[in-house]
Amino acid sequence: MDMSQYRDLFISESREYLRTINSLIVDLENDAGDREKIDSLFRAAHSIKGMAASMEYRDISELAHKLEDLMSRVRSGDIGFGRSVADLLLEGADLLEAMIADVAAGSGEKHDCTSLIARIVGYEPGGDGDGAPTGSSAESAATEEPQPAATTVRPETETRPESDRGRAESWQTVRVKTMVLDHLINITGELITNKQRLLNLSRDVAGAPLHEALTELSRLLRVLHNEVMNVRLMPLAAITDRFPRVVRDLAKKEGKELDFTIEGKDIELDRGIIEELSDPLVHILRNAVDHGIEPAEQRQSSGKTAKGLISLRARREKDQIIIVVEDDGRGMDPEHITAKAIEKGFLTPETAEQLSRQEALLLTCLPGFSTAGAVTDVSGRGVGMDAVRATIQALCGTLAIESEPGKGSRIILKLPPTVAIINVLLITTGCFTVAVPVNNVIRTLELKQELITNHGTERVFYLDDEPVPLVSLNRVFGRPLAPVKGESIPVFVSEVKGRKVGLVVDGFLGHQEVFLKPLGRPLDKAHGLAGSAILGDGEVIFILDVANLL
Repeated sequence: MDMSQYRDLFISESREYLRTINSLIVDLENDAGDREKIDSLFRAAHSIKGMAASMEYRDISELAHKLEDLMSRVRSGDIGFGRSVADLLLEGADLLEAMIADVAAGSGEKHDCTSLIARIVGYEPGGDGDGAPTGSSAESAATEEPQPAATTVRPETETRPESDRGRAESWQTVRVKTMVLDHLINITGELITNKQRLLNLSRDVAGAPLHEALTELSRLLRVLHNEVMNVRLMPLAAITDRFPRVVRDLAKKEGKELDFTIEGKDIELDRGIIEELSDPLVHILRNAVDHGIEPAEQRQSSGKTAKGLISLRARREKDQIIIVVEDDGRGMDPEHITAKAIEKGFLTPETAEQLSRQEALLLTCLPGFSTAGAVTDVSGRGVGMDAVRATIQALCGTLAIESEPGKGSRIILKLPPTVAIINVLLITTGCFTVAVPVNNVIRTLELKQELITNHGTERVFYLDDEPVPLVSLNRVFGRPLAPVKGESIPVFVSEVKGRKVGLVVDGFLGHQEVFLKPLGRPLDKAHGLAGSAILGDGEVIFILDVANLL
């Protein structure tokens, strides 16, 4: 029987099991007596073995079989789950992942697993007690039959609960290619653009029936949009499930002990955001382990527990997703950061004196900036946080840093659930109409001229007792300033590098839902442009990335 048609399914399913395996191993290091996790780990290895055998990937099947055997010894109580067992299992999971990558690349099973299999087969507990037998596992294993392997193919349908069977309906879990989802969102975006076009045309055509039809069309498109976006949503767990392993490996390399927790893994975001968010979060976590958490003896001398604490928490707040990475480590000193920035020529002493605490902390996001004393394979090269901030801003989000010396740090990311179809504020500046994502607009106001004052070299106004500098969008675009009409000027307030900024424009045209399109060459290299959109009258507008624009 030709099994090649199931190759993609095997790859996808195996990688899901490997993510589970990595997560379970790290969890068991903290609670080696968790019988449910021990059984789950055994079943995951068993499932990979069965799938690989059915696909005739003999080396993958053999390695998974030996990992299963090792876990069987843990289940029976022959050995305990200690650090050396965890290391061996993680090494096996890494090799399985590499071998599955070979299959995905179409190059066959290129990695040799003979040496690792020999070490797994010959494993015996060390003299330090690591891997010592545990009586509870032996007792429970004696009364429990091994679990059957999980099926290699997800069922296309499964019956509903008894109370719903009268409806003759069923649930479907299906796999859909990402290009199909992208095509659906593109079509939905074009429909929304054409809806706006019809609304514009209807203003010149009187008639209640037409108005009612367009109202119903708008409602149906909103429903369609919501359904399409729901299909594209993915839980944060899609990327966070591998983070415990990342943190565990780095902490071990650094010789540090810590507890890592994740909350809000079920929070859902658009697939496009999830895919872009993985690397920034990994970098933030690596910084927390490397820069944030102190060695155990240093922590104890300052009155802290020997184990450090790192947490990643996600929550939904109105129309934003808030992700916070926090540690209880050494924290960040704004004065030290500012001094380093002056030393490296990033700013002058005079400019440094005017920085707020928040602005000083955000200096760590400048390209090439680093406070590390030495270059390692983890940090010290001055790259990373600038790329993190650039990625977050490209997703129409914001990044903030809060920290106290000796008390730890918090990195706060605020993101929209989706970036494909967004609400924008349309504004005019000179002869242009441009748009700003509403998530980047803190406030709009008609500012009376007498409220504008001088603050050093800046023109500012006060918002909630905070001086907010004013910047003309016309001047940013190299256009002449428009003459002021009336007693007030239109301004919208945004945030740049942790500081509020007032952007002076010529006028506001209101809010509108638009389909965000990526820019092609050479505009994709232009600073300050997040994309483009087409309005209902056919006009092409740019979506501004305010933070990079300034």
